[in-house]
Amino acid sequence: MLGGIAAMLAFVAVVLAVLVRQAGDWGVPYFSFTSAHGSPCTNDFTGYTCDPLTLADVEFFGDLDLPANTTVLAGSYRSTHDYRLTAQLSVPRTSAAAALKELRTDFGACRGNVSTPLQSAGLTNVCAMASEEGADASGEPASRLYAVGTGLRKDGTRLIGLTIRSR
Repeated sequence: MLGGIAAMLAFVAVVLAVLVRQAGDWGVPYFSFTSAHGSPCTNDFTGYTCDPLTLADVEFFGDLDLPANTTVLAGSYRSTHDYRLTAQLSVPRTSAAAALKELRTDFGACRGNVSTPLQSAGLTNVCAMASEEGADASGEPASRLYAVGTGLRKDGTRLIGLTIRSR
């Protein structure tokens, strides 16, 4: 009889361990999981938040292709029925030009009188890119709004601040 109870308790313990371990992947609120690109994420009742982000997740969520030596200084991604990505990045001098080229390809030319999520004090060659609140070229409302700022520190390191959200 005691052996049967011990076996049942062991079975229940194994089932609970599997449930707790997999609950985050299943979207159970307040359980954690790791994104496909390695960022720690936590579910809640309306979606999930990943914080901090890996470079792979910044590239995936932001639809970017940054140099491999880019460092994520800070970043978070919030997904509900909409999404919001915020990130602060650093690119070494050796890849600074390539990073700017990619940003211009993805977000367009630098614009004046645009606010960005980048603290630009002390930076040179500051570039701001932002989407319009209006329609895109097809006349449809843009589904993705963004504000991107970048500039160079004295040592040639490129700093990037970005905010991308759905509409």
